[in-house]
Amino acid sequence: RIAADERIELAGSEETDLAGLASCISDTEPRYSFFRYTHEVDGREQSPIVFIYTCPPGSKVKERMVYACFKKEVMDAASQEGGFEVAKKLEASSPSEITPEMIEEEFRPKLEQKQGFARPKRPGKK
Repeated sequence: RIAADERIELAGSEETDLAGLASCISDTEPRYSFFRYTHEVDGREQSPIVFIYTCPPGSKVKERMVYACFKKEVMDAASQEGGFEVAKKLEASSPSEITPEMIEEEFRPKLEQKQGFARPKRPGKK
């Protein structure tokens, strides 16, 4: 739980597209980010919310520990108090790892490739 003398502050709120997302996230301090990913699926527009936790290796140790410990509480507060329904949770060391391809891949349907049964080789044969 978050202690009475601690609070979560909104560092910023700005509109951005997928290509500009990484540039809106601090590359020196850990951050929790919420991004509404608007895209089309089967001709219908969808706008799920993506929770992104970034923790740059150069950030202060205490900040990294605090942010790592409170991810769940932040998501719970966003859901209960903000009414956010998070569709995907992503983590990255650096905002530069958050690419349009990474986000798109998370929402692309996974295609299963079936392999036929491979008959085992007969023992003793090479």
